[in-house]
Amino acid sequence: AGKEEATATATATAAGNSNNDDSCVEPSISEDAKSSVYVIGDIHGDVICAISWVNRTGLIQNLLNDNDVDDTAHEEKTVYDKLNNPTEWKWNNEQASLVFMGDYVDKGPTSKQTVEFVKNLTDTFPNKVTAILGNHELELLRDRDSRMAPYQRYSSYTHAVVHPGEYHNYLDDVRSLDEKDDIVLDQMYEALMEVYALRAHSAVRMVPELNSVGNKHRHYGIQYAITDIIDPKHRDLAKERLEEYQDAYLAAFRSGTKLGDFVENRPICYLNENLKTLFVHGGVSEEIGTKYFAKGKEGVDRINKVWWEHSHEGKMYDFLSGRGIDVDDELGYVVYELLTYRGNHPGYANWESHEEYDDSESDLHEVCATLHKMLSKMEGIDRIAVGHTPEWDVQVRCDGAFLALDSTLGRWIRGTGNEYCPGPEHFEKRKGVDVPRTSRDGKYRCHEVKKQCEGSIVRLDSDMSVNILRMES
Repeated sequence: AGKEEATATATATAAGNSNNDDSCVEPSISEDAKSSVYVIGDIHGDVICAISWVNRTGLIQNLLNDNDVDDTAHEEKTVYDKLNNPTEWKWNNEQASLVFMGDYVDKGPTSKQTVEFVKNLTDTFPNKVTAILGNHELELLRDRDSRMAPYQRYSSYTHAVVHPGEYHNYLDDVRSLDEKDDIVLDQMYEALMEVYALRAHSAVRMVPELNSVGNKHRHYGIQYAITDIIDPKHRDLAKERLEEYQDAYLAAFRSGTKLGDFVENRPICYLNENLKTLFVHGGVSEEIGTKYFAKGKEGVDRINKVWWEHSHEGKMYDFLSGRGIDVDDELGYVVYELLTYRGNHPGYANWESHEEYDDSESDLHEVCATLHKMLSKMEGIDRIAVGHTPEWDVQVRCDGAFLALDSTLGRWIRGTGNEYCPGPEHFEKRKGVDVPRTSRDGKYRCHEVKKQCEGSIVRLDSDMSVNILRMES
């Protein structure tokens, strides 16, 4: 099945959501359903959409202060501006809960605010809100290890990871922003468009400079620091500020910090026993499913326990490398695979070895047969729900046994993919300044980042129906 057919399959299989032509109207809960779980997929650094989708569920009373009208204000307030203090929030539905699928950070410019918002939800409603770990959070935590040179960090990629518009958020506790910070950000955007125009993503790193001993970085095909492409008259300033930005970014997620401890304590997987549904960010291979989840919740608890014992920055790097945990040396690899595996999706048979995707999805029957065989050997688990692999809409496959819930909810990844482009907030802030939208040769153009949030989320009812929800017009 192609993407269009897959989307149609999701609609047809979503029991209780027969009125999909008007899917902004939430389907009613059947009399057989005793409880519900709302699930929000990958947000990727977009706090506006994180708040908007939570608000869409209707689960929290007083989430927003819609009555705060300032007649002197000339700018339209966002939902982030309207967000009430968590002490004002009230849970609306005792029969419902909320699950986030991970990947709160990266690709968009408000990762810090997104993590803080999700943290406030889990702190305020610990028995109602579950937020599992995504692979981008895992890589962020690994980047903290001092053994990694800056160019080796995941966060140094010129695409798909830390949006340059994000860096200013981490200076709040350090100093006030000044005009030079705006200049450096503009220069980084311009340099990145040149990288994209030349398709030099792998050759350039978002680092102040490349000074590794013996030019080790060249063995990885890395040729330039982003500052090498910046206008020479701003280059030294850019080096100085980028180093400051990246130090502040990692400092915010150190062990013992508010955000660091929160991310470290996210579960790798979550089993809702009532729905017999296993939630995990990436996916579950047949080998791992039959070996580690054969006893259902016992396996879930074991994996989470070992992760929490090794998520501290002093232990995590070795843990993921298969060192330092004695008996369960392979569990670091298991954790990594659970957050990155795509093999439950049709078309991804060659992804792990060659990063090749078959958009004909001709292996759908085979993939589903493998999934059902695996589930038959997993105690108390009849369904797997994942994020990580983006589609334009939620997908329900394998007769409802597989839920693909990453519907590209973040506006930046939906608008510009894995590349870093300025959005409406940046252009508003830099009004009066000529901020380019294209590379110098015109071969690359930043696509528009829309103001509205798109995609879909789901409500899973205890009668096993899957109800797809979209944003209200």
